[in-house]
Amino acid sequence: MSKEFINIVGAHQNNLKQVDLKLPLNEFIVITGVSGSGKSSLAFDTIYSEGQRRYVETFSPYARQFLDRMDKPRVERIEGIPPAIAIDQTNQVRTSRSTVGTMTEINDHLKLLFARMASLYCSRCAAPVQRDTPESILEHLLSQSQGKRAIVTFPVQIPHNFSEEEIRGFLNSQGYTRVHQRNEQRLDVVQDRLAIEEKNRARLSEALEAALHRGLGHIAVFWHGEDDKAQKFSTELHCPACDLDYEDANQSAFSFNSPVGACESCRGFGRTMGIDYDLVTPDTTLSLADGAIKPFQSPSFRECQQDLARYAKLKKVAMDVAWHDLPEEHRQWVVEGEGGIDSKKWYGVKGFFKWLESKSYKMHIRVLLSKYRSYDRCQSCRGARLKTTSLLWRIGNHLVGSRVLAPRRVFRPVAVQWSDKALEHLPGLCLHDVMQMPITQLAGFFEELNSREGNDEATSMLLAEIINRLSYLCEVGLGYLTLDRQSRTLSGGEVQRINLTTALGTSLVNTLFVLDEPSIGLHPRDIHRIVGVLKKLKQAGNTLLVVEHDPQVMLAADRIIDMGPGPGAAGGQIVFNGSPSQLLRSRKSLTAAYLRAERSVAGRIRTHVDTPTEYGCLEIQGAREHNLKNINVKIPLGKIVCLTGVSGSGKSTLMDEVLYRSLTKLKGKPKLVPGDHDALLGHEQIAEVVMVDQSAIGKTTRSNPASFVGALTPVRKLFAAEPLSMERGYTAGSFSFNSGNGRCPACGGNGFEHVEMQFLSDVYLRCPDCDGRRFRDELLEVKLLPGAHSDRGPCSIADVLDMTVDQALEFFSDQADIQKLLAPLAEVGLGYVTLGQPVPTLSGGEAQRLKLAAHLGKSSGGKQGMLFLFDEPTTGLHFQDIERLLGAMSRLREQGHSLVIIEHNLDVIANSDWLIDLGPEGGDEGGQVLFEGPPQELAASGLTYTGQALADYARDLESLGKNLVKTKTVGKSKSTASGNIEIRHAREHNLKNVNISIPRNRMTVVTGVSGSGKSTVAFDILFAEGQRRYLESLNAYARQFVQPSSRADVDAIHGVPPTVAIEQRTSRGGRKSTVGTMTEIYHFLRLVFVKLGIQHCPDCDIAIQEQTPEVILADLLRRYKGKQVQLLAPMISARKGYYTELAKWAAARGFSELRVDGAMQPTEPWPRLDRYKEHDIDLPVADLLVNASRESELREALARTLDLGKGIIKVRLLSAKTGKSGAERLYSSKRACPGCSRSFPELDPRMFSYNSRQGWCKTCFGTGEKLADFDEEQSGEEGAWLEQDEHAPCPACKGQRLRPETLAVRFKNHNIAHYTSMSIGKAQQYFEGMKLKGREASIARDAMVELLNRLGFLHQLGLSYLSLDRSAPTLSGGEAQRIRLAAQLGSNLRGVCYILDEPTIGLHSRDNLMLLDTLEALRSKGNTVVIVEHDEDTIRRADHVIDLGPGAGVRGGQVVAKGTLAQLCRNPDSITGRMLANPMIHPVLGQRRLGNTLKKDSPCLEIRKASLHNLKQVNLRLPLQSLVCVSGVSGSGKSTLVRDVLHKNLKQLVGRSKRGKKPAIIGCQQLAGWEHIDHVLEVDQTPIGKTPRSCPATYVGIWDAIRKLFAGTEEARLRGFNAGRFSFNTSGGRCGSCDGQGLRKIEMNFLPDVRVLCETCNGSRFNRETLEVHYRDKNIAQVLAMSIDEALDYFTAIPKIHRTLQLLQDVGLGYLTLGQQSPTLSGGEAQRIKLVTELAKAKPVIEIPGRAAVSSPTLYILDEPTVGLHMADVEKLVHVLHRLVDAGNTVLVIEHNLDLIAEADWIVDMGPEGGDGGGRIVAQGPPEKIVRSQRSHTATALIPLLGRTA
Repeated sequence: MSKEFINIVGAHQNNLKQVDLKLPLNEFIVITGVSGSGKSSLAFDTIYSEGQRRYVETFSPYARQFLDRMDKPRVERIEGIPPAIAIDQTNQVRTSRSTVGTMTEINDHLKLLFARMASLYCSRCAAPVQRDTPESILEHLLSQSQGKRAIVTFPVQIPHNFSEEEIRGFLNSQGYTRVHQRNEQRLDVVQDRLAIEEKNRARLSEALEAALHRGLGHIAVFWHGEDDKAQKFSTELHCPACDLDYEDANQSAFSFNSPVGACESCRGFGRTMGIDYDLVTPDTTLSLADGAIKPFQSPSFRECQQDLARYAKLKKVAMDVAWHDLPEEHRQWVVEGEGGIDSKKWYGVKGFFKWLESKSYKMHIRVLLSKYRSYDRCQSCRGARLKTTSLLWRIGNHLVGSRVLAPRRVFRPVAVQWSDKALEHLPGLCLHDVMQMPITQLAGFFEELNSREGNDEATSMLLAEIINRLSYLCEVGLGYLTLDRQSRTLSGGEVQRINLTTALGTSLVNTLFVLDEPSIGLHPRDIHRIVGVLKKLKQAGNTLLVVEHDPQVMLAADRIIDMGPGPGAAGGQIVFNGSPSQLLRSRKSLTAAYLRAERSVAGRIRTHVDTPTEYGCLEIQGAREHNLKNINVKIPLGKIVCLTGVSGSGKSTLMDEVLYRSLTKLKGKPKLVPGDHDALLGHEQIAEVVMVDQSAIGKTTRSNPASFVGALTPVRKLFAAEPLSMERGYTAGSFSFNSGNGRCPACGGNGFEHVEMQFLSDVYLRCPDCDGRRFRDELLEVKLLPGAHSDRGPCSIADVLDMTVDQALEFFSDQADIQKLLAPLAEVGLGYVTLGQPVPTLSGGEAQRLKLAAHLGKSSGGKQGMLFLFDEPTTGLHFQDIERLLGAMSRLREQGHSLVIIEHNLDVIANSDWLIDLGPEGGDEGGQVLFEGPPQELAASGLTYTGQALADYARDLESLGKNLVKTKTVGKSKSTASGNIEIRHAREHNLKNVNISIPRNRMTVVTGVSGSGKSTVAFDILFAEGQRRYLESLNAYARQFVQPSSRADVDAIHGVPPTVAIEQRTSRGGRKSTVGTMTEIYHFLRLVFVKLGIQHCPDCDIAIQEQTPEVILADLLRRYKGKQVQLLAPMISARKGYYTELAKWAAARGFSELRVDGAMQPTEPWPRLDRYKEHDIDLPVADLLVNASRESELREALARTLDLGKGIIKVRLLSAKTGKSGAERLYSSKRACPGCSRSFPELDPRMFSYNSRQGWCKTCFGTGEKLADFDEEQSGEEGAWLEQDEHAPCPACKGQRLRPETLAVRFKNHNIAHYTSMSIGKAQQYFEGMKLKGREASIARDAMVELLNRLGFLHQLGLSYLSLDRSAPTLSGGEAQRIRLAAQLGSNLRGVCYILDEPTIGLHSRDNLMLLDTLEALRSKGNTVVIVEHDEDTIRRADHVIDLGPGAGVRGGQVVAKGTLAQLCRNPDSITGRMLANPMIHPVLGQRRLGNTLKKDSPCLEIRKASLHNLKQVNLRLPLQSLVCVSGVSGSGKSTLVRDVLHKNLKQLVGRSKRGKKPAIIGCQQLAGWEHIDHVLEVDQTPIGKTPRSCPATYVGIWDAIRKLFAGTEEARLRGFNAGRFSFNTSGGRCGSCDGQGLRKIEMNFLPDVRVLCETCNGSRFNRETLEVHYRDKNIAQVLAMSIDEALDYFTAIPKIHRTLQLLQDVGLGYLTLGQQSPTLSGGEAQRIKLVTELAKAKPVIEIPGRAAVSSPTLYILDEPTVGLHMADVEKLVHVLHRLVDAGNTVLVIEHNLDLIAEADWIVDMGPEGGDGGGRIVAQGPPEKIVRSQRSHTATALIPLLGRTA
């Protein structure tokens, strides 16, 4: 397949007909066609679904559960698909809490910004409120009160349990003898009296500090002789003038979705629910006696009408006078009343509704209240949604605020005491001001805020995010919106364009964007905007797939795919695929015929008179809701009226909020509060108003076109009237598949079985009982004869439902009532739809026309003068569909109805009778009536944008086509994106403002010395940015679980595609992590067993069968005869949550208790359960005595319990005396053993998980081994037990980890443990050969594909020998690495950037070549592969190499060389190039320490018959005082031999007390020669620190010595400082603001957290007093900042410190600082620090003149010490290891690095293969001997190295 295409083969999703298609990448492609032709099936359900699903699979299983992975489409295969992002019209949130601000997440940024940047102003005096400090108070007093005599006081409160004398006594004892005054329970205690003068600065400063300390942050300054005047100051937020305290800014305070910030009255909705008394008295001509009070007229509340009459007579209120003629005070009395409903006075209509509110928990009361509801602006917050305290915070200055919002329009919070002048002069804007401004103005406001100096990093980042989002909204034509616009009031087009801004914000490349009619909601004038945005996305290097019908968008595309030829079953094929110019020449395409104007939408539309007729008109007067400018509008009745205008001009406001809401209120059916207007005249001419909007019409498969239009009811009556039906007693209800006894009992009338597949696509299977026909066979025997004009035979109800509308019209030609209901379906072009087609399978256009057909059917013989309101009915419609739609609308008009349509489609506008054009612009610049009249008149005038578009429409199509033909011959526009990922001016960590270019679709290696900045470039910049941009396309809920990385310090990154990182992991998982779980193969196996497994009884080995209630009853009578039992229905099984609704449900049905986790709990009040704990909840249904005399009672209770428990009950034995429970037994009507009658619960995936208590073996808790003292609570922490001796298999499960009930479930005659015991290779063969048919094949289809894909990739990476149940801790590093690679790379994506972190770690050179082949195959699929690597083979295979350096740490961070391998080798500045051109010559010492064989008397460690794991009775002699290397292919047994056998045994034996008992030998028969060793030190790959507190100085153990040096200085001793004072891990000496971290973390919620330098200590970690202590002219912070090279000279006189520093320098870490945070260290740096730590523990070499140096002989065991090391660093390491050996030590290394292997004195090569094929010694000896071995893979790789010459 060509790399330039997405190749789709055999797509058969929904109505697609095995479509084969090649979609070129990096093109703008439009998919069009008639409604229902399969456009969305192809674009969204097939292509997008696969692209999104594959990329989401690269995330962790935990993350994927929140990312809403799409279903696998029905297609044979899709190749070359990039990650996909959908931008559709769906708005998932429909509450009034959702606004434009919350949808775009601008609100989330604003609350963070206000919490960080806003200033507080006093609610009383409007003065700024800020914290005071001693310094600020001092400066204020000196500048404002110079020369005055002041009394500095602090307040002391007098507690209620103390007297004033006692408090004064306490003060006297502390030296405070003067109290200036007493104010109630407070004393103002004098701190000092002094003159405010410069010379007293020090004294005043001291007095202020002391007073603030004593006054707990509060002081008052009195002036001599002016006791009534005082200036108050506070370190808290306090207004000194008004003496008011305020709370700190909290981000939750600026959110109306948080109880902290939301107005308490309206709870953040901005409005409150009340009663609309106009609806209570809708007809004011009626008297009280005639029923003026409408709710009193129902039978339920007739008593209230009687009460009114009785009390009115006493009050002398006339009952026979019309309501509008009653005196005002009498009307007030009727409404307000005189007392409560329980008093002896009239309670009033208000009292009646107050009483109803108290009963609103009842459904019928809520329904009644909804008829009289009003939704009024909240008076507590005036619609601002927030508390007043939140609105006192403002951002910006007065100048910036006044530019965007006139001072007179600034919002005044409720309860503030500001004057108008003070309000106008307040600087900036409050949050509600910001929410009310149009987005265009708001963007300017924030740009000015961002331009000012002084913003910190977090503030600048927030402002940048807000500005970006606002600018994108403006770019897609939504600048007229405000942030507080409710999202449910947005059109589908507006929702999609908001979603499109998210795509713009991602700035991704190589991504597939799929859009659904982005032109919807756009005026023709603005179409060019959306086209420009789409082209911008394409030119950035993306592919666009757009479902669209708009001519301008279609003709702007690179390619058009026309689906058809017809809708539904007649569609699903590609009619045309080519360029727009080719489409215009096509004779097959219906779309082309319309574009060429050969067919016209107006072809069947009659011309009507375009002036008002005898029907009259509606007149809206003074409409001023939102942006409407007090307009008057006349709407002619009996016509098609089109309401048009640019987006945001006020169309929806006028039609929906003013016209529709007013009419529904006037007709007594209120929906919401009508928009602000003066009057609506002529409404009495309208019988009813109907809104035909874009809402969904059905979500279940039971809803179908026949039932929706009401045709199914008369059809069912016809069947019920048949003689056979009457004979059998069938009614019309018998022919319903929703209820009754006629539907199929197996599928409940659905016609299919729904199999939930959890994380795979659900499966829908045709019901085997009814074969999908929904009804019982007996019902289908009843048949109807066709009408006279039909040639069909008699048909059953199922046959009728399978008919198309056209066929049904012919069949029921003699049934006028059915014809009347079905005919509208054919008229709107739905004749091809079957009567029983589930509504959810209809396209958007089909659903819209179905609604219209329903209204056509109802209106044809219904009320005259109905008003139909349509909101963009052409959404999703093709030209042909619009033609049909207009025909249907014309019929409505001909029936005498009126239509008002909001529309931008020029065909509809041109064919309407009357136009109302609003504008001229959107937002504040709109809301005016520009034109009223016929469209011809507007087109002729060309005055408005609509007029210009109408005038140009026909001409535009022709000219666009001609221009397109001309321009297309020139060639396709090229993408502006380069073929590279460009990183500009990167400064992250140690990078030196570098520019880096990485070619896309190539394999690039980033190399350089350890610490040079490789991982920073690859992961902290490239991966973080690529994933962050993709995640930004997801919703905020998902992102909180997959938090993106923080933004790197870089100017710009261009051309980055979605990224996938495959990093090193030091942890391989716990005992319960296996090859199966790591690769997710086990997850799919579990799913197959749940859905297809056959459950057997573990005791009888008999298949489980259904158990009838009669069998259960008989067993109860036999087993519990004469005993008291309780029957419980299981409601919840091992699920997390509060379950409040369940308790309410139970209480409403009379159940007072529920059993929660074994304990009874009351349903009222329901206790608050632990949300995050799994609960079992049972419903106690009955307590009864079991005996034969009460059998009927027991039978009834059993039936009810089985019904509530869905076929399962629990029986609990109760003590007759105490009522306490005894034994408990489970019964199931679905699953029981025929042999012993034992019941079993339904299969659940958790039953097959050994990480769940529902599945694990109760003895070993899923570990498979017998662990001493291990229990359920410690599950997940079994790692500590693994360090103990070898463990025997669990005797209960025999090592299979699962409980007997689980192991008794079989699929294809085997349990799940059998499958997991297979090797990967064997499992692959088994599943490939497995033949599944019918139901099994359908259910297992997706699971089997996933299983085989993963098994195949593991085989490809050489892991076929591993068994699926192999536990993770037993895997070698190379095996674990390749398993992670298989899990990540198996997604088969293209266009992504895979970033790998040293994938060759743990790999033998043979395995490395296999890996490189895999990576090259990945690249050849069109992916970018970036590898951080030092491996020579990988570098030589790369297309492009980037070498960073020249040194490490602060000496690195620059691009030393870049280009091909040849260019690198020629570059004199590249260390990598030099090492590749001039590699190491072996051995570096010139000769080996050992010969080809070991002498018998040579000191050796001897291992005999090692047999642990895969070791095959290995016998081995390891020479001491030499460099020994153990090598071999991955999984050959190296770590088992060295770490698990040798090291574990030596750790027990070396250094033990000779008196103690000799420990048992592990893993071998004998270990000899250990007596020659004094110490054993291991350096493994565990991490060295995860917090900023960990640093090299602390880890290597020199920090304590340094702290003691400082504590020993004279300064420290005088101050009483001990060594603990100089620790940043404990309080006392460290900085209190950052707790010794030097940084402060600012939590940004959904954004990445930001770390900023601590302002208090400026990053030094310690407080001021600690930093005043110096050792050799440096304080403790300066020592931490020293490099190791600098510290080496500084501590020359301190041997202990100096020796460790020397070791650090020797291994090449001299550039690191002592205090560098451990998380910032590279893998190589961390490894070498660990090595130094172990080397420093060894006793130093003792040199005696005239004698050889001797030391305490130590065995150093190193596990791949070259991990993360550059070739140059490996050379340094080699010299360090040789020095250790020269000192008399032994160094034993597990290694794959060939340079280190070639340096060994002795090599032990394991193999020959991995797993069961390994575990043997293939060869041993010096390298020169090894290379002669024919069986050794290591030998093959070593030959070239040993042949090197200088």
